[in-house]
Amino acid sequence: MSLDYKSVKFVGLIAKKTPDLNRNFKILTEILKSYGVEILLELGCAKALNLSGFELKNLAQRSDFLICLGGDGTIISTCRKLAKISPFVLGIHAGRLGFLTDITMSQANDFFRQFFAGNFIIEEPFMLDVILNKKDGTNGEKLAFNDAVIMRSKPASIASVDAFVNGKIFNSYFGDGLIAATPVGSTAYNMSASGAIIYPLSDVFTLTPICSHSLTQRPVILPSDFCVELRAYKDEVLVIDGQDTFSMRDYDSVGIRLSKKRARLIRHVGRDYFQILKEKLRWGH
Repeated sequence: MSLDYKSVKFVGLIAKKTPDLNRNFKILTEILKSYGVEILLELGCAKALNLSGFELKNLAQRSDFLICLGGDGTIISTCRKLAKISPFVLGIHAGRLGFLTDITMSQANDFFRQFFAGNFIIEEPFMLDVILNKKDGTNGEKLAFNDAVIMRSKPASIASVDAFVNGKIFNSYFGDGLIAATPVGSTAYNMSASGAIIYPLSDVFTLTPICSHSLTQRPVILPSDFCVELRAYKDEVLVIDGQDTFSMRDYDSVGIRLSKKRARLIRHVGRDYFQILKEKLRWGH
């Protein structure tokens, strides 16, 4: 499904409450109005502006695409909550430049001039299915945009995690925990734990130990058709994208696989992933 830029009439806005929100909203309203486009507001954003708005799912269904005004966390939360709808999402950062937010407010006018001329691209990064296998035999399923992390819950404790690939045990991890990360999430917690940086549109995922008690433990990159089952035995917790936390005591295991659901991010045509890495990580300086 492609984005028909010529028929865009409504754009949904999801934004963090910041001191610049009112000013940024007025700027975006004026820019989009010049193209005959109306902004619809998510409830939280609308409340901050003292205006009326829509519940998130309703907003996505009414809008031709969504703008996430904030940081990477705003995009991650939006894509996870709306994965079944999979709306087109444009990230505009209001603060420090992230890996996901594509443009600044100062670049918005030029971006939309290019956008409504058809000069943009759509990237569809993979997400992770996180299957929570409960002790009563039932299971639940969550999505991770960046990562699913099993970690120790107390500073003085040690996480113990067994990993099974396609039903066979292949490793036991002892240390602070284990990260399962998507390619787009490889530059988040995974990178801090010395995991590999993976091109964001690759159809793989990675397992990276956190402060392993064994010097031989290293990150492993797995293909899309693999399913990893993780079991923990103490007081470990599962944290998804830093936003949802579950006690592993309530589950027999957690299944991890590359999801068929993908985010759909609107990008400007000049976006250079490697230039972003160079700037963010100060490579060559």
